[in-house]
Amino acid sequence: MYLQTCCCIIKSDVEKFFRTDDAENFEDFQKRGLNWQMKVMNHTEEQQTENKTSLSNGAKRNRIFIYIAIAGVIAAVITAAFTGYYLHQERAEEKKQEELLKAEKAKKQKEKKAKTTEAAEQKLERVRSQAEEQGVPQSVIELLDKNAETVDFVADYEKKKDKPYADTIEEDLSNGEIPELLQWDERWGYAPYGTGIVATSGCGPTCMAMVAAGLNQDASITPAKVAAYGTEHGYVDEENNTYWRFMDEAGANWNLNSVGGMLSEEQVSAELAQGHPVICSMGPGDFTQIGHFIVLTGYENGTVTVNDPFSIKNTNTAWTFANIKDQIKAMWTFSKK
Repeated sequence: MYLQTCCCIIKSDVEKFFRTDDAENFEDFQKRGLNWQMKVMNHTEEQQTENKTSLSNGAKRNRIFIYIAIAGVIAAVITAAFTGYYLHQERAEEKKQEELLKAEKAKKQKEKKAKTTEAAEQKLERVRSQAEEQGVPQSVIELLDKNAETVDFVADYEKKKDKPYADTIEEDLSNGEIPELLQWDERWGYAPYGTGIVATSGCGPTCMAMVAAGLNQDASITPAKVAAYGTEHGYVDEENNTYWRFMDEAGANWNLNSVGGMLSEEQVSAELAQGHPVICSMGPGDFTQIGHFIVLTGYENGTVTVNDPFSIKNTNTAWTFANIKDQIKAMWTFSKK
């Protein structure tokens, strides 16, 4: 009974130890374990003395073996406690190191992002200064203020402005899709439109090129060619703005039907579901400060996909129709004849 009580107390101490991280408790547990081991050994000797006269030699040996086994169990428990404590300490240290590494990684990423942003701003100012020194038209330099994505176009103006314009939109045309084209693409952005160039004021012709090329699946319809058609037929005013009648009439040149008129959200959804893209004239808001043309190409659960000829970012953004409908000043729905 005495030995059972000892084992129960030791078991309780071990369980208590594994529920605490306190090093002082561990040292106290270690001392108590050694004390209990000594008590058990002393008790074993006392029992051996008391029973010398009443037990046979064989029985004495058996009892000694039992006591030794109990002492071994106690020693094993103490050893396990030592091992558990040091393993716990190792895990705590590993966790601490992991947290330090994560913090260091986050810091480096933040610094890298800051450097990248700074480099982009420096490039923008360098290109601006260079363009001013070269006498690049102010309307081209102003592209930098409207959209930083145009920085390479502005930087290459002097070098590429007189080169031949692309004769096709090439891989931009996907089967059955309305292609995503940019008016400041270097393949046609330097092409003339009115008294300016496609990059600075050719959003209308670029939208028409997207619609005409997509519905006809004809890669030869480029923004430069559509801009030339618009200039030739008087669809651009003295400030290089595209007249709305261009959207009403010009599509026929590429075998397209054009139906003008404002559409409800339900009508937009229905037209786009039939594969009929919608060109919108936008007022001040998310897409422009003055005026701009964009193409609606898809609708799902209140969200429209937009091809913005001036902005990659806007094209890659999912737009809630309810949030942009008040910015729409006119709409034209296109289909193939």
